[in-house]
Amino acid sequence: MKRFLRYSREKERKIRAVMQLDGQMVQRTLLVLSEDETGVTGLVGAKKKPQHVPYEDIFSCDYARGDHGEE
Repeated sequence: MKRFLRYSREKERKIRAVMQLDGQMVQRTLLVLSEDETGVTGLVGAKKKPQHVPYEDIFSCDYARGDHGEE
């Protein structure tokens, strides 16, 4: 999971993440802007305002649709 979060931050590419937001388990795209010891700050879904997501609320990560991790 941390590898995908780092990939998103370093390559400035969206990833697909399954996470808990507002008490609901959801799947959204995530563009990681920064990381700290408690979680990541990024753009979740189509929202334009950065949001902090704790690591314990992120269950799974994968490449976003159309992305295979290639340059």
